[in-house]
Formats: sequence, structure tokens, C-alpha cells
Amino acid sequence: MTDANNNIEMPSLLPYLEITDTKFQLNFSLISQDISILEKSSFPFLIISESDPFARLIEARFVTDAGSEIKRAFLLLQKNEYHLTRDELRPFNNQDVDQCWQKAFLFSSKKNQDGSAIILADQIGENGGLIPFQPLFFCKSKQIFFHPPCPICGLPLQQCYDDDILTGLGFQPYSASLKRYLFCSSCFGSTGESNFYVFSLESSDHSLLKDRWELIKDFGRVTEVKNHLNQFPCIDCSSHQECYGSDCLAVLKIVPISFYPFHMLIFEAGSINIHDFLSLISGASFDDLESRLSEKQELGRINCLKALKQNSLATTPFFFDKNKRYFLEVLYLKLSFLGELVQTIFSRMDDPGFGLSIDRIWINLADQSGLLPLFWNFKLNFIDIGGNAVEPPFFPKLFPYSSPHFLGIIWFYTLLVNKKQGVSEVYVSLGEKIEKIVSNDDNLESFLKNSSDGAFSPENIFWIPDVKSISQDWVGLWEKSIGLGWSLLKIELRTGLIENSKWSKDKFQQELENLRKEVKHKLFSQQLNFVQAEPASENKVISDILAKITEKWSIGLDAQKDELEKTVGVSTASRERFDNTNVVSQDENGIEETVILLPDDFRKEKLPSVQAEENDIPVTVVITPSEKSTLSSIKKDAGKPKENDFISETVILYPENSNDKR
Repeated sequence: MTDANNNIEMPSLLPYLEITDTKFQLNFSLISQDISILEKSSFPFLIISESDPFARLIEARFVTDAGSEIKRAFLLLQKNEYHLTRDELRPFNNQDVDQCWQKAFLFSSKKNQDGSAIILADQIGENGGLIPFQPLFFCKSKQIFFHPPCPICGLPLQQCYDDDILTGLGFQPYSASLKRYLFCSSCFGSTGESNFYVFSLESSDHSLLKDRWELIKDFGRVTEVKNHLNQFPCIDCSSHQECYGSDCLAVLKIVPISFYPFHMLIFEAGSINIHDFLSLISGASFDDLESRLSEKQELGRINCLKALKQNSLATTPFFFDKNKRYFLEVLYLKLSFLGELVQTIFSRMDDPGFGLSIDRIWINLADQSGLLPLFWNFKLNFIDIGGNAVEPPFFPKLFPYSSPHFLGIIWFYTLLVNKKQGVSEVYVSLGEKIEKIVSNDDNLESFLKNSSDGAFSPENIFWIPDVKSISQDWVGLWEKSIGLGWSLLKIELRTGLIENSKWSKDKFQQELENLRKEVKHKLFSQQLNFVQAEPASENKVISDILAKITEKWSIGLDAQKDELEKTVGVSTASRERFDNTNVVSQDENGIEETVILLPDDFRKEKLPSVQAEENDIPVTVVITPSEKSTLSSIKKDAGKPKENDFISETVILYPENSNDKR
């Protein structure tokens, strides 16, 4: 279809919604297969998100002619109405919205992107830009798509872009408002008259305007007009009288997917929304999240959550969720998410049209046939058109919602929000800290000192913060994490106390990466020192005894640590003696080797302190290769146990030539 005013050749999405010679089609996901449920719904398709003021995200699938799914997708569709507050200081119009779509299209179609965007050839114009599709309606009863025809001549309705025509009729101009109008350019061009339609009427609208319900009723008049109506399904429909009779059931059965010409971007479907991802890695259960989403009627996110749950039944979600190191694992995963977020935002923060919203961040999880746990291989993706932060051309700094500020807010959201502490509580605490900095010259050290409890305590990293214990050795890592987020918020404080010139993106990213590596090192380190909770009173005596024994053993272990160079596995079940010259050997280059001694190499009678049966489990013998020539001297102190001797699974064996009397 060619628009008479702008000479724009608008493509049709219908060929992609039907099985054609290509033998595949694009299926919009319905909220139900029950026709009665669909007819009662105002929008029958599965909405994933409505957070963008200019676009809605719905689920779809590419399928074969046999119904087999090829790929699950998210469709970012231009909305029929824009949910944007009017602000004379920041005027926003239809042309600004069009620019947002163009920028989003260019960004998502860059060659260096990850391929998550799916581009259709018909939506690319001659200049390489994005062009809109024709308006699209849907019959819920017959599940048929069609373009809205002119009730007078039957030709497809078009959007009026001509400001002179619109203002001449008392309507708002396209280029200086957010109002859009459908009309028939053919009828208007030949007779100077045409009905003008809007999606919904406002109190200030002209009396000549009609809304979508009146347009659907007017479709009943086109049955007698046969020209150009080969794609209009109502003409030969058996339910025509029922739909356009006195009850006019057509208004219940027909819904505009897009009342006006619409832009659309297709993305590979995300696995899970960022809110749900952060909750899951914090320890939330699928059932818990599904219950919370049901209360909010978030059907699209529930569907994603169920699909992820089904696909992950045979996978392990974490390495250490049953271990004390789970704190480090959660912190590492959240810092990894923030690292990717930082990289994405910093790469786009110079674009004044790049709007930001946490609701539009999606996580793509890797194929779960891999070896890593479920949440260890993910990729972040923004799915929006970035139009909610477009700034006036002459005052680029007027809008305060800049990227570092957004990143600072989402930083604390990531680390602190859980089942018991919502984002509102976190905002209140941050506000109090900011006030102290501005009024009392407060600094980061004071911030951390006063943040050991309450909203900023490390336990808040968990979904249920009061069921985990955290080693004191790790508190420093938590403080560094909080400090990085705090540095982002300080950039936005326009006071003389903050030297913004000292802050740089590269330095911040390097500090974040260093912290992430430090957490990872601690996570997989075997040197763990946990601070356990205070034991119950009835176990206090036993706890004190065990603590003293542990302290005594640790003294002996520390003294031996530097000497420990070699481990030899032997069995106490042997009745044979061994020669100390066979225990440790070195090649001419001084490289030590381990010798595994067999039971036949020992004699049990030389080990009177060990009462073992022949089937006893072998124990570990610790000897010092550097003392090879003096191994026999160990026997001299064998019969004199000392206070700090540690005997557990470590056995000191004595050579055959020992003269000690046992």
C-alpha cells in the first residue's frame, strides 16, 4: 500500500502470518485456545510486557506448515496509544517516536550484534531504514487477520501524515503531537470527504472523529462493495448477520492488533525477565515466583517461567547452593550480571535517545545440555526502543535520568531487593545516605560503617535473608560491591564535594572486573573459615570443648604446613616392614616423586600403636622429603607423645633398624 501523502510503500504482514510458498509462518501466541475466552478479552494475544510507553512486547513463534516450532520470538509492536505524560518542557511528538524506532532498528541490526534481532526483508526501505506495516485487525472467532478497509470504497485505510489537511479540519498535526488519524486517501482525494478515525476518543477531540468501535460497526457497510476486498473476511462469512445485526457482535469478535500503521521489531525470545532471574539466583523457588506473578496478572512472565522450569528439570542450578559458599556464588553471579549491564550501558550512554528501564532487560540462558549449572551461562538483552529519555536538542543535560544514575539504582536493586525488602525500602535508605553526604560531608567509609545492618546488610543478597550465615572473611567483598554502586550514585550529586573528573568508565569497569575475579577466587578456594552462629545453651559446653580441641590441632597443623611437601599412601594392614630408602626418591634434577607402598612392604608388629585388621582402610602418612637421610631419627620421639601432637588419620611409620623399646 502506498501512502498518498508521503509516498511510503507500506508492506503487509499478512504473508508472514499465513502458510505460503516458504512453508513457514509467524504465529502470534494466544492467551487461550478457547474461543469464548478470546471473545471476552480486550487483547487475545500473550503480552510479555507493557512497560515501554510506545511499544508492547508479545510472544510469537515461527512454525512450519506442519505446526512444528522453529523458534520462539518476542514481537515489539508499536502501541495504539502512547502512555506518556505531557510535558511542555520536553515536547514529544510522532516524529520523535519514529526516530526512536529508527535508532532501535539500526542498533539491533548492526553486524556486530549477537543476532538476537530477526529482520524481515519487507520492513526495510530503499534507504535501509525501518518502514511500518499496514494496520492489522484480527477476528477472534475465525482467527483471521486482515487490513481495515474503507467502509465507502473498500480500499485499505491509511494514516494521514499531512499537517495541512489535519489542521484544516481542526485536528492536531502529525508532526507536532502524538495524535494519529486513519482516513481513506482515495475518497478524500476524489471527493474531498472521508471519515477520520482514532483508536479512542478524548474529550477534546473534534466531533467529526470516530473511534475504533464505530469503524468496526462501519465494516458492515462494505459487503456490497466488491472492489479490492479479496482480503476482507467478513463479506462471505457465515456469521455476517450475527456480527453486523442489531446486536453488532463484531465489536466483541474483532480487535485491532495495530489500529494505525505500525513499526515492529522481532527478537529471539528471552528466557526470563531480569526481575525473575535475580530472584531465582538469590534462592527463590519457581513456585514462589509464579504465585507472586499470578497476583499481578503477569501471564507472559509466568509463561516464560514455566518454560524455563520445564527445560531445567534435569539441570543443577548452582554449584554451592547446599554449601556455605552459596553467598559467594550469588555475589559472583550478580556481579557478572552487573558487569554485562555496565558494558551494555556504557556502549550506548552517548546516545541521547537511549532510554533505560529495568523492566525491559531480558536474560537469555544457554542450552541446558552444557556442563555448567543453569544460571552460570547467561546473556543480557535490552528489548525496547529506548524512547522514554529523548532529550530536547538544545538542553541535552536537562533530563536528570542519565546512565550512571540508572546504573547505580539498578546496582542496589540487584544486591539488596529480596522477598522481605522491596525496592521502596532500598530507595528510602539510599535517600537517607544521600542527604547525609550533601549536608554533613559524609563519605563512603562512614556509609559502609553505618550499613552493617538494616537495608545494606550482606544477608539481603538472599531471597530469604535470615536463613543464611556469612563468613566474616567475605564481608570485605560485600563492602567493595556496595562501594562500587555508591560511586555511581555520587556522580549525579552536583555538589562541590564530588570530583566527577576523577571518575572514568574504564577505571570503574576494571575495578568491577578485579572484584569479580577476587570473589571467584574465594568461591573456589579450599581455605574456608566460617563464623558459625552461637550454639544453643544446651550445646554450649560441648561446643567449647570442641573449640579448644580445634584450636590445639590447628597449632600443630600450622607448624607442619611449611614442611608438608609430599604425601605417601600406605596401609596399616601390612605385617611387613619397610625400608625408609624406598619412601622418598628424587631424580637427578631434584624432582620429588610419590611412592605408593603396598601392604607387603610393612610389618604390623612394628606399629604397636595402631590396632588394625587386614581390611582396614589405608591412611595417609606425611613425611618430609628434605629429611630423607634422617627419617630413622623420627623413632626417637615415637614413644613420647607431646601435648600438641595431632593423631587422626596421620600415622608416623618407623624403619626396620629402629632400636626404640616400645
